[in-house]
Amino acid sequence: MPPRIIPFADRHEAARGYATILGEANRHSPQAVTAAMAALGRADLFFMLTRFMRRADADNGWCFDRCKEVAANPDGYLDLWAREHYKSTIITVALTIQDILNDPEITVGLFSHTRPNSKVFLGQIKREFEANEVMKQCYPDVLYARPEVESPVWSLDDGIMVKRQNNAKEMTVEAWGVVEGQPIGRHFSLTVYDDVVTPESVNTPEQIKKTTERLRLSYALGAEGGTRRMIGTRYHLFDTYAELLKGGSVKPRIYAATEDGTMEGTPRFLSPQRLAEKRIEFGPYIFACQMLQNPTADSAQGFKAEWLRYWQSQKDHWQGMNRAILVDPASSKKKSSDYTVMAVVGWNADGCLYLIHGLRARLNLTERTKRLFDLVRQYKPVCTYYEKYGMQSDIEHIEDVMKRDNFHFNIKEVGGSTAKVDRIRRLIPWFEQGRFYLPIVSNFVDEDGVVRNFTPIFVEEEYDSFPVCAHDDMFDCIARAADPQVDMEFPESVDSRTPVEKELARQYESQRLMSEQASGNTFGLLYGYNPEGPQW
Repeated sequence: MPPRIIPFADRHEAARGYATILGEANRHSPQAVTAAMAALGRADLFFMLTRFMRRADADNGWCFDRCKEVAANPDGYLDLWAREHYKSTIITVALTIQDILNDPEITVGLFSHTRPNSKVFLGQIKREFEANEVMKQCYPDVLYARPEVESPVWSLDDGIMVKRQNNAKEMTVEAWGVVEGQPIGRHFSLTVYDDVVTPESVNTPEQIKKTTERLRLSYALGAEGGTRRMIGTRYHLFDTYAELLKGGSVKPRIYAATEDGTMEGTPRFLSPQRLAEKRIEFGPYIFACQMLQNPTADSAQGFKAEWLRYWQSQKDHWQGMNRAILVDPASSKKKSSDYTVMAVVGWNADGCLYLIHGLRARLNLTERTKRLFDLVRQYKPVCTYYEKYGMQSDIEHIEDVMKRDNFHFNIKEVGGSTAKVDRIRRLIPWFEQGRFYLPIVSNFVDEDGVVRNFTPIFVEEEYDSFPVCAHDDMFDCIARAADPQVDMEFPESVDSRTPVEKELARQYESQRLMSEQASGNTFGLLYGYNPEGPQW
């Protein structure tokens, strides 16, 4: 394949260069013009995109720079660019067309998350070869004049075949899915992955794992010595692209929509107005993923490190608190499923919440029940709040064990339709105001018998990365402390006054506040009073 070099500094110089080359050819003959255009199309990706493919919208500085960069280093990269920044147009479509025109013996496998998605890209290439008369005139040795009639294979389902000498079972271009619709027995000389990660592939850790595993399985569909390209956009902090970047199997080429990768940064390509519209349209988190290629860029959505407060959890410290046990059970003990989390939380007289103890493990029903009874015996909670999932029968089993062992405690089911992320966000004011304390040490034994410290696991795996943590079970469980269904109260502060002194002080304060309201000062409303009398 001849070298693909764009020898111009910018698109204006390129336009002058194209005019000079074609003008010189025109002085000789129409055939010379056709030959010059064919040579430019094979060597110059920007010429292919803007002149041959007639994409006037791509005739801009951004697309010129990206064409020049991609042409110089086309293979082995993971190209993560902001939405509407021409990554698929340049790499998946224009570069693939240029590859075919340079080497009609090539076999290309286009892969997306599902097969219908990849057929969209194949459809663009197919239509270009059908309708672009100038392209067909310049490359008659590669393209059929009427491919839908003359080509042996020409469809989205079976692929498309240009004029070639080999008899490979693979077509010139085929479209397949990674997770759904992956072929068997194909070996392409070029594999192009575009949008393997989608919103549907990041809803659960299991979906992310499945996408990653299926992607790695698809690598076997590349021929020995073949090349690979990947194009996409981020959807989750721990998505498949994150795994690829972490493993070092791809070279990253990342372009956020702004120069510095922040929401307030200078736009690279889109106008400030258009970028602002995208920010409103997408919302902060989706904007951070899709436009900034950084799922953690939306810091406003999460919890800040400076909000963290710690305490030494020991019996003489938590004994005076009103305590509750919060339970978020997992529905399975599979390694890939969520964890069961149990948290002992204290409501203290200082108006703060204290995590006294926590555990996270993959447990079955019998193991969950035993762990819960152990916690109840140790911490003697006012109540245990147990999250219910669908038809889950944990409560019935726990009550049966209570009767069997003659050991009873107060337990309530909690549920509701509030989204998990929204429920967790109820904790933001508690952490922001420094009113939620985590234990420095909270050791528990996991399902493998390993002793672990709850707090650093929670901070590193969930707190720091919320709302895009791989698991959020600990956060979800703790968040029940701020749930209206958890009707715990803070204990009264230690007060050495006698009951009579307390009552006299209360009456005096009530009269003072009522007098202020009568004079027009409504500050007393903050204390729960109104002109009709005290509201308790």
